[in-house]
Amino acid sequence: MPTFSTIQDEADERKLVRKIKKAVAFIAPKTVELPAAITGPDSQPIDIKALGFLPIGLVTPDGYNFSREIESEDIDALGYASPVRSDVTRVPRSVSFTALETGRRHMYELIYGTDLSAVEQATNGEIVIDEPDLPVDAEWRLLIIGADGPAANQWILGKGYGAVKLNATGEEVWGREGAASRQLTLNVFTDDEVGVPVRHYLGGTGAAASTDVLGFTQAAA
Repeated sequence: MPTFSTIQDEADERKLVRKIKKAVAFIAPKTVELPAAITGPDSQPIDIKALGFLPIGLVTPDGYNFSREIESEDIDALGYASPVRSDVTRVPRSVSFTALETGRRHMYELIYGTDLSAVEQATNGEIVIDEPDLPVDAEWRLLIIGADGPAANQWILGKGYGAVKLNATGEEVWGREGAASRQLTLNVFTDDEVGVPVRHYLGGTGAAASTDVLGFTQAAA
């Protein structure tokens, strides 16, 4: 019979504990396709910007927060203290982060819900943006990629969203301390083209070297 230590050694895998130390995020109009994969044959990241995605830029150390709530409807029965049936009815999802960079056109379009394609930068460098009374409510693609580990054993994790829409913005403060920033919360929807609300990516040289413990069927070479 195995000892508890033997069972624990066979059950636990320390190299699968991940910590996202670096991350980048991009948005894109709905005309841009969400990538089917974020790493190439060499297990290195693909060129996201070449696909048409636009960078969100620097964010606060809080990083990116992914919310997923599960709402269900329970059915009770006479004589039973616990529900006899439970059905998931809603799974609201959202992504939130605090952006630090100011000035990118696509970020102004996201935050203020307006089309700025006709706005020009004057010869003296000035840009004038009129905020509409009611936002356009445009939907965007969203792609967030994080990395953990050295190049030879690096894990690349990603989350792709076929349709997100700005839901809330935190207050903007111009003060003596801290950079001007804006907290953004994006609601997630199931895109008709992608077919799912979220596409999760797990790759990199670390994943390529850990096929024995990940448990997925290996594709034919």
